[in-house]
Amino acid sequence: MKTWRQRGIYGLMSLLLLALAGCGFHLQTGSTVPAKLQGMRVSGSGPSGGALATAVHRELQRDGNFSRADGPVLQIDNAYVSQRIISISPSSGVALEFLDTLHAQFSVMDHQKKAILPVQSLLVENSFSYNSGNPLATNEQQIRMERLLMEQGARQILRRVLNSPVVRQSGG
Repeated sequence: MKTWRQRGIYGLMSLLLLALAGCGFHLQTGSTVPAKLQGMRVSGSGPSGGALATAVHRELQRDGNFSRADGPVLQIDNAYVSQRIISISPSSGVALEFLDTLHAQFSVMDHQKKAILPVQSLLVENSFSYNSGNPLATNEQQIRMERLLMEQGARQILRRVLNSPVVRQSGG
């Protein structure tokens, strides 16, 4: 009886592993940053440049890339967040929904200031609703939404940098 139970458990585990492998699941093993970009530093300018650069730096560290003084520089320029009202309450005239947009430009330079990746534009949008019954929560919600916007912008920048044909062609 015990052997049938053990075989059943092994069979289920095997099926689970096959299912996970089939859907693309893999354990993180090392950095996905190409050798040419290892040690990449991040620099930002503009009203939101510091927050966006910090978010990118955090994502790079999570991926095992730690900046070096002689590493390439991911330069984020003119980063700012704009906000637009997209929904107003017909009864009270109070704004109910906002659209936050992160604007920035980014490029990658080697340590000799030679362009590895030319300047590209970034545009990330998020909407959020306003609860007029709890205005203090809305301030906290705004902070969370801006943090989320920076994290999404950081992931989009890194995805575009790491998957750029220019970076992939130049090899490691």
